[in-house]
Amino acid sequence: MTLLERLIAHSPWWVKPDWAEDDRLLKKARSTNLSFRHLGPELHHPENLPPGSVSIVRGPRQVGKTTELKLLVTDLLAAGIPPRNIAYYACDDIIHFRELIDLIKAFAEAVRLQGGTGYLLLDEITVVKDWPRAVKSLVDAGALENTYLLLTGSSAIEIKRGYERMPGRRGHGFDRAFLPMSFAAFCRAFDVTPPQPTLTDILADESSFRMYEMDLVGEKNRFEAILKDYLEWGGFPMVVADLVGSGSVAEDTMDVYRSVLLSEFEKQRRKVSLFLSLMRKLYTVLGTPVSYNSLTQDTGCRSNAVVQGYLQIFNAAFLGFVLPCIDLAHRRPYPKREKKFYAVDPIVWKIVASGAGLPPIDEAVLAEQAVGAQLVRPLANTWASLGSLEGLYYFRSRKGREVDFVHFLRPGGHPFGVEVKYQTRVSGWDEQSISKGIGQGILITRDSFKWNRVCHIPLWAFLLLED
Repeated sequence: MTLLERLIAHSPWWVKPDWAEDDRLLKKARSTNLSFRHLGPELHHPENLPPGSVSIVRGPRQVGKTTELKLLVTDLLAAGIPPRNIAYYACDDIIHFRELIDLIKAFAEAVRLQGGTGYLLLDEITVVKDWPRAVKSLVDAGALENTYLLLTGSSAIEIKRGYERMPGRRGHGFDRAFLPMSFAAFCRAFDVTPPQPTLTDILADESSFRMYEMDLVGEKNRFEAILKDYLEWGGFPMVVADLVGSGSVAEDTMDVYRSVLLSEFEKQRRKVSLFLSLMRKLYTVLGTPVSYNSLTQDTGCRSNAVVQGYLQIFNAAFLGFVLPCIDLAHRRPYPKREKKFYAVDPIVWKIVASGAGLPPIDEAVLAEQAVGAQLVRPLANTWASLGSLEGLYYFRSRKGREVDFVHFLRPGGHPFGVEVKYQTRVSGWDEQSISKGIGQGILITRDSFKWNRVCHIPLWAFLLLED
């Protein structure tokens, strides 16, 4: 099969105008009635995807990267781009980077002959060893002047290694990390539309805060009901589709995400049994600061280095993240203090607990897990580009006062504390932990709106904010 024949096989719109009706992923998306998109509306238009640019998308497997690429194809076709100027290719069958060079050159030459800009979408580029050499050599040779490249991959480390070798060669390309659905998107999947303000909006002044509270009052019961499923199951697309369609998650879906979780370690030739043992230890201390040394106990990990190696893969695959303790005086993490560990989505803990006889995670702990995952979202693109999470921490004073999360997202780089107290009664001590240690922040409760230096807000209302 020639290179062009391979491109056509992966890009049926070249010869079949009604291709989308038979596309497996698009059919599945239509059958679930989920209109969830990862890329913002501005990136659905060809004028914002200039030729000569290389964009990179990362995220965990089965988060919807391939479906998003297929939807982008429909956007470009609807905008009038000729079908043969758009190509998609899954890189699973490309063995050598020279083969990748030939494939990209074949497409770029075809576009040159027919004129206009070409849009080449390469899925899971990181399976091709030395793929950056292919892209770099083509950029340097000027072969991509008429072509826009969009690359996806599930490993932050592998993608990072790639574009570190391409400084100044990506044009106006963007970096994006695709994560599971936020609570706001989860609500929209259930036909409940939340208001649109961001965290920055509602903290600007009391009137904005109160207006947000008023906007939510009428739908409070519906948001609270939907929250129960979100805390337990999270926002991976297949999981959400099952919940919307039948109210439960199918075992086949669980098998898919079990494979997602374990395959990342199999690819790195790590022991799955050792990883699961480590994760089950983390399951029992979720939200509690622990040392690497303590994680070697009862897990089979022989040293701190082994623990850190497994957690590095966990982080790089966008399955979870590590929070260090922040030294507020010097605006840097303490290198040797205990760390906190969270998953990017609660389905990870479901899989870890499966078959291990572990008790269900307490709802208050799931609430903290959800808040952590929410606070990661504004940092996700930076996390993807660096290969590790930066900008989110926890705080513990010398007197033992602890604040669950500290971030620096507010203008001026001032620290902002978020404390989760998902219980009926909240003591004044909790507010002091933020106000005396950090100065400003939010106290998340079960059902309380209050405006002052430390604002009180219900969990469901906080999770609806998208910043």
